[in-house]
Amino acid sequence: MIRFFKSNVLAFVFTFAIIVFASNLNAESCGTFISSWEKPIVLNESWQFRKGDNLDWRDESVEESFWVKRSVPDYGISKTENLTGYHWYRCSFVLPENFNSPVEPVAIQLGRIRDIDEFYLNGNLIDATGQVLPRLEVDFQKVRIYSLPTHLLKPGINTLAIRIYAATNLNGLKQAPVIYKEKDLRDKIFTSEVFPMVCGYVFIFMGIYFLVGSIVRGRTGENFFFALFSMFIGYYVLIRTQHRNILFDSFTTSYVVELLILICLPAFFLNFLHQYLKVKRNLILIGYEVFLVVLFIVTLFFRTPKAWILVIALFNYALPVAIGLALFLFIRYGKEKIVKLRYILFGLACLLPTILLDSLSALEIISFPGSIYLGFLLFLVMISIQLSNDMVLGLNNFIEQEKDLIQMERVKTGFLMNLSSEFKSGMEKIQLAMFRISNPTQLAPKKKAKAKSKTKKDESNTERSLLEIIKQAEDHISYMGYMVEEALLLKQLEEKTYVPKFENFSVKQLIKDCVSSIENHLGQRRKNLSLEVKPESLEIHQSPELVFVIIRNLVENAYIYTDVHTDVSIEFYSQNGYYYLIVTDEGLGMSQIEMETIFQKFVRGYKESKSEIPGAGIGLTLVQATAEFLGGTVTLKSAEGMGAKFIVKIPEKGVKV
Repeated sequence: MIRFFKSNVLAFVFTFAIIVFASNLNAESCGTFISSWEKPIVLNESWQFRKGDNLDWRDESVEESFWVKRSVPDYGISKTENLTGYHWYRCSFVLPENFNSPVEPVAIQLGRIRDIDEFYLNGNLIDATGQVLPRLEVDFQKVRIYSLPTHLLKPGINTLAIRIYAATNLNGLKQAPVIYKEKDLRDKIFTSEVFPMVCGYVFIFMGIYFLVGSIVRGRTGENFFFALFSMFIGYYVLIRTQHRNILFDSFTTSYVVELLILICLPAFFLNFLHQYLKVKRNLILIGYEVFLVVLFIVTLFFRTPKAWILVIALFNYALPVAIGLALFLFIRYGKEKIVKLRYILFGLACLLPTILLDSLSALEIISFPGSIYLGFLLFLVMISIQLSNDMVLGLNNFIEQEKDLIQMERVKTGFLMNLSSEFKSGMEKIQLAMFRISNPTQLAPKKKAKAKSKTKKDESNTERSLLEIIKQAEDHISYMGYMVEEALLLKQLEEKTYVPKFENFSVKQLIKDCVSSIENHLGQRRKNLSLEVKPESLEIHQSPELVFVIIRNLVENAYIYTDVHTDVSIEFYSQNGYYYLIVTDEGLGMSQIEMETIFQKFVRGYKESKSEIPGAGIGLTLVQATAEFLGGTVTLKSAEGMGAKFIVKIPEKGVKV
């Protein structure tokens, strides 16, 4: 058993050593002999390097005494010399004498180069990225993959030359150049960017979802800012992949857009937090946003790498302010709203380190490619989980609102039916009056049977009957006019377009006229009505139209919702600079539920047969709106079985006794 174990361990070590050795075989020095294109050839040793510029250095042979040998990658900031400007790299490889053209196209991958480069094979320009003249155009994000044309490859020594222009003090090759099949090199780059691209599209679709949700549910606060945050992150991620070349023709424009998006992200997130927590924005946040706006505007005009480095540095210097503001909100409201914040806190803990790493990577101090994508993915997923509960609650509220709208439609339908009933009743009485006027000799059937000849007494009775019918028709016409006028008045009061006309008038006479109109319309003559105005000769300077509307609706409700024998009292007096109108009835009263909704539009008091109750359901709404328009209030005191008492209090506009 022990012998078997030892043999397995030795076999494992031997296999591992072979794998490591085989992998190292692909790492070659310049001047290496290439016999096959079936595996990648990594050229990382013995590169020739020289600062300066001379197009003769692209040739196959140069004077090598001034060239320095280097191993790559050698990217960074030189501590011994300033390498800003042009510098060259040269390397060579050897092909056999019986060299055959490769079956598949072959290319060299140089990786990302800072900032502009030209690639030569055996003295021939193969490709270039960026330009120095006539206008500086850099591209330090593109992965350079240049084809090696078969007709330029030859048996023996083949020379590679790279001419690089560095616009900043960052220079060198970030990775060792690799020669391999072009298709496999490009597929590898695409595969490495699949995760960032998927994340980018997920972020954008997530943002669109929340944006549409905020519009549908009418919440333009936290969902709106989170949608912007998510979509901007998605666009930011896509720009940092090969989508950059699809979306933009110029790297300069794409990188400026990338910086602008980065500048907006902290502002969107902080506004999301303030909206989500229902917290007012403070001066520090406003100052930070002003700084970001200035940085945003300035960045629009920056077109050089040195200026971009300055923008990134300023953004990083101010980033702790955003972090501090977010931490303040979490510390200040974290305990009382921990349920709303727990997933956001976890997502933020995942995101902030990746932002710092990405910013440092942009400054090329460290290299952590792809870390920010994972951070954003975790962060947005956590916020989505946090907001899911709010979305469910919002959906439930939406359903409740739909139910309320349906109920409101029913109420409006009832309002129209009541209004139609009132007009129909009035038109029937008008029609009856016209019929009696046009047929003065026609009497009631009973009277017709008894009457054989007309007497003066009969004529007097007939005339009195006609006058009563005409009076009832006139009252109904007036009542229909009141309904139309009050509906228009309520609309004007709600839209604040009503202009009142103030004048002096007798309060007692106005109340008597109002009561007479109500009794004629309802056909009631209440002997137990109490009217008291203190003093009796009181005249006030007010809008008679508005005061009449208040009195008419309160008194009419007292008549409608009580028995004919129930006591109703009306009081009006002045006290401490206010007029008081009190309408009291000793009817059945109202429950607490009724009192909570009685002043709402189209809501009517509870009675066994509402269809028989005249009115449109806007009376008390109009009373409240009118009183508030005059600077006053309406108070209701009632209980089931205890009657109802309406108290209207409006300020004086002048008293004349």
